[in-house]
Amino acid sequence: MNIEDSFFVETESSLIRKHKQLLLENRYEFIMIDLGRDIPIFKWFISNKSTWESHTVINKTEWLLNQIAAAHKQFSKDTVKDMLTDAAKRMRNISKGGMISNQGYEYMIDNAVELKGVTDVEPNASIRYLKNPYFIWEKGDFENRKEIYRTHLNGVINKGISEVNYELIRTILIDYDLNQKKINKTILKNASNLSLSTIKNYLNNYPELNEIYRSIKDNSGTVKQRKQKEYNANKMKVA
Repeated sequence: MNIEDSFFVETESSLIRKHKQLLLENRYEFIMIDLGRDIPIFKWFISNKSTWESHTVINKTEWLLNQIAAAHKQFSKDTVKDMLTDAAKRMRNISKGGMISNQGYEYMIDNAVELKGVTDVEPNASIRYLKNPYFIWEKGDFENRKEIYRTHLNGVINKGISEVNYELIRTILIDYDLNQKKINKTILKNASNLSLSTIKNYLNNYPELNEIYRSIKDNSGTVKQRKQKEYNANKMKVA
């Protein structure tokens, strides 16, 4: 089987390689880039706080090494071997019982590299905002880069959610059938699956949305509701 013909998943490493030119061009400005949508990836994490019991060490180590290798089918054998060697050191640090010798780890790594083209692997996570590993940090910021990444990511995610909610409410309003029941905030809540307080906040904070809402509200309604509105208007004129 050729690697080109086999299924492979994206990883953070493959996405960095794919977008390397863009990341390099923006190394002075952006600490991360927006990929435009959630990209399915294979991601692994070996926590120093975890512990692998002795009876699970061999199976877990062999399985994870094979998965990491398979997720990097498109990378050279030397590059994948370096990745696996680093991952194996982390696995060894959390493994009880010294169940695998140095030679054992080396054998598992070599075997995973040889089988990477035919081993199946599935995405287990997704990513939209890709860290820029080439970003040029200011003095004093590098040591706090994890916190800066986290703060920046929370900011762009919240901004993204606001944009999505805004467009959702706007679309529901524009597409609303004026012959239906007179629109109100509860109808918007049910149509959008957002909370009533969220609907109120968006209508209060975005004048354009509020203007569209009021226009739809004034011109929507069933025949009965419109007749009632007309009756009330005429009644006020008489009074």
